[in-house]
Amino acid sequence: MPHTSIPAVFREQVAKLKARPMVYGKRDRHWRPLTWAQMGDRVMHAAAGLVAVGLQPGEVVGILAQSGPEWVLADLAALSAGAMDAPVYDTSPADVAGFILADCAAAVVVVDTLAQLDKVRAVRDRLPALRVLIYTDERLKPDRMAGVRLMSLLDLEQIGADTGVAGREAVDARVGMLGPDVPMTLIYTSGTTGDPKGVVLTHGNMLADCEATGRAVPVGTDDILLSFLPLAHAFERMAAYYMASLFSGATLYFSDGMSRLFREMAEVSPTLMTGVPRVYEKLYARVMARRAAGSLPERVAMDWALAVGRRVARAYQTGKTPGRLLRTQHELAREQVFGDLRTRLGGRLRFMVSGGAPLSAEVAEFFFAAGILILEGYGLSETSPVVSVNRLDAFRFGTVGKPLDNVRLRFAPDGEILVKGPNVMLGYHPVAPVGVGGARPPVLATDGSAVLGADGWLATGDLGALDADGYLVITGRKKDLFKTATGKYVAPQRLEHLLTGSALIDQAVVVGDRRPFCVALLVPTFPALEAWAAEEGLAARSPAALVSEPKVVARVREEVERINLGLARHEAIRQFALLDEPFTEAEGLMTPSHKIRRERITEACAARIEALYQEPRLRR
Repeated sequence: MPHTSIPAVFREQVAKLKARPMVYGKRDRHWRPLTWAQMGDRVMHAAAGLVAVGLQPGEVVGILAQSGPEWVLADLAALSAGAMDAPVYDTSPADVAGFILADCAAAVVVVDTLAQLDKVRAVRDRLPALRVLIYTDERLKPDRMAGVRLMSLLDLEQIGADTGVAGREAVDARVGMLGPDVPMTLIYTSGTTGDPKGVVLTHGNMLADCEATGRAVPVGTDDILLSFLPLAHAFERMAAYYMASLFSGATLYFSDGMSRLFREMAEVSPTLMTGVPRVYEKLYARVMARRAAGSLPERVAMDWALAVGRRVARAYQTGKTPGRLLRTQHELAREQVFGDLRTRLGGRLRFMVSGGAPLSAEVAEFFFAAGILILEGYGLSETSPVVSVNRLDAFRFGTVGKPLDNVRLRFAPDGEILVKGPNVMLGYHPVAPVGVGGARPPVLATDGSAVLGADGWLATGDLGALDADGYLVITGRKKDLFKTATGKYVAPQRLEHLLTGSALIDQAVVVGDRRPFCVALLVPTFPALEAWAAEEGLAARSPAALVSEPKVVARVREEVERINLGLARHEAIRQFALLDEPFTEAEGLMTPSHKIRRERITEACAARIEALYQEPRLRR
């Protein structure tokens, strides 16, 4: 029997898995489990509590909290009460959080810390629909908030438990009203320009994407996943929480954060993980920095192991089976050269999944050489989010894999990727009503172009093509395209991807709109740069000193010129600036999902950019 809603899937798993651990969270530095049965009881009580305090079907529960068991509980309780929810990144400033909670007219908001509570207080006058605020930390005990009922999550659960049989029947009725066409969640896009937009996804959208992704990348009840990305991110919510845990029964551990991630990997020994390229690139840079600081035999061994890994990977990617000698060499490289790395990553990883931004083929080959396959995929919030993904038995580095089996692709004349399938959103909030004959009007962008046509085709805004074997290659972002003064189009995202593929470059922003040539703002990978500087005997150690050191500039110039060799003449980076501080979300230069805010960066660095056009060009 086909699934009808996310709560229905959860209930089915509770009945089957009962005493098995569902999720683990950290408390007082110790892992604390919740079994499927325990979570089932708590979700029922919290959902009954929400019904008892007046939450109506279709109303919105805002979740402003870090990922963890309480986030999962709040999500499943809201959905089981027939409501929608709207996750907000816990790193979002008060004005952004206020915009989202006001735009979706949140009737209930869940917070986890005093900092998140203070954000709600700061924007209270913009939230006329807010009636209940729930805090997950019993120690908060906040003061009054005008017109808002305050309670802890445990208080809410107790209210629900006290309703007894009547409360359970009310929740059962709410779950029974849910179906594939019922709106489930509002995922607010990061908003690289302008205010975020609320993507309305139905239960059917999410069910279709989970089921198809599960067919493409099989996960089972014996798998253990360590989650460190925010669940407000559509990729982590679907891939780690819904698909791997809720649908497939994998046990889900919630990390305390990036600062403790590698220690936790050794503790948990996960079999799979999801992540964004920035995390994998940082680990790669750290290992390569250690290689640079190692002895000559250590460097030779690493280079040999990487070369063997590349040969094996390229054989598999072309449908060939490596010979016995090459397979033996790869096994030896994994154990003797990468054994320490594999141990620090827990020693049991079957594979990792990357999404959210392009992953360098060089980084993917490095991990494959170490015996860890990274499956890169592609999607967007509007598609629930996965559109395509590499498979365990069919992968190609530098691509985002083949489309899911329930997704159709086609390409506009300018190369824009168009997507159609049951995972495509209902629209942006507020969704236009159904017209005559049951059809919805097209969803329009701010420039009047159709994002989602009446025929169901979604214009992704991304540029790409299928290679000869059906793997999707992303070539850039349509809105990021610019034209140089010579009339040539440039896709900066592609160039930035190539630049950050260097172990020495952490972040890159390419500029050239209506300019005579392209230049770049580069943030070095400082651990790798510091190791190289030490090997060269340079005294400079601070970031500011390093980026001003002539030998460092010359070394980065070598990397840029190497990359230029593979570019068309009009794409070549003719000058660059090394910055001593990274672009951050706190400065408004990055989105919560780690995408650069291009316009804001070019405004903030306008003087540096202008200076680059006054300097001599690098050779092609």
